[in-house]
Amino acid sequence: MCNKKQSSVFSSLSSTFRSSAQAVLCLLFSVLILLSALWSLPVMTSGLLRVWGDRCRAEKKLPRAERLYQTASVIDPQNWSAPLGLGLVYSRYRFYELDPAAKEEWAFRAYDAFSAAYSHDTKKEEIVYGLGQANLALGHREEGLQYLRAAANYRRFNDFYWRKLGIELRKAGLYEEALATFKYAAKLNRHNPTVKRNIQWLEERMSED
Repeated sequence: MCNKKQSSVFSSLSSTFRSSAQAVLCLLFSVLILLSALWSLPVMTSGLLRVWGDRCRAEKKLPRAERLYQTASVIDPQNWSAPLGLGLVYSRYRFYELDPAAKEEWAFRAYDAFSAAYSHDTKKEEIVYGLGQANLALGHREEGLQYLRAAANYRRFNDFYWRKLGIELRKAGLYEEALATFKYAAKLNRHNPTVKRNIQWLEERMSED
C-alpha cells in the first residue's frame, strides 16, 4: 500500500511539473511573439509610408510625399528608402526653384537626406547618384564626379548613369574621359540622341585642339 501511495504521489508531482513547464514555455512563446510583433510593427508601418510616399512623388504630390518620408524616417531610422525619397523630393524642389539662395538651400537638404541614406547603404546606385548630384549643385565638383563614377560602375549596363556622368565630365572640361564615357554609353544604347550629339561635339572640339 505504501509503495502504491508513493508511486501515486510521484506521478502527481511529475504531472504537475510537466504542466507547469508547459505553461512556462507557452508564456515564453507568447512573450516572444509579442516582442516580435512590437519590433516588426514600426518596420512595416515605415515601409508602407515609404511606398505611399513613392506613389505621391510619382504623382508629383511632392509636399505630401515629403511628409510621408519624414514620418517613415522617424518611425524607423534604419529605413534608408525614406531619406532616399526625401533626397529625391528636395532635388525636385531645387530643380524648379528660381531663387539662387533657395535653390542652394534645397541642395543642402538633398545632400543631408542622401547622406543619411548613404550611411545605411553605400552601394545603392540611386543614393550614390543623388549624393553626386547634390555635391555638384553645391559646387563640390570633384566629390560629385567621384560619386557619379561610382554610381555608373555599380550599374555598368545602365546607360542612364553613364550618360549623366558623361555630361558632367564634359561640363568640367574633362573631354577625354567624357568621350570615353559617352562611347561606353553608346554601346549600351546606340539610339540615344543625347549620347550621339555629345560624341560628335567632343570629337569636333578635341580635333580643334
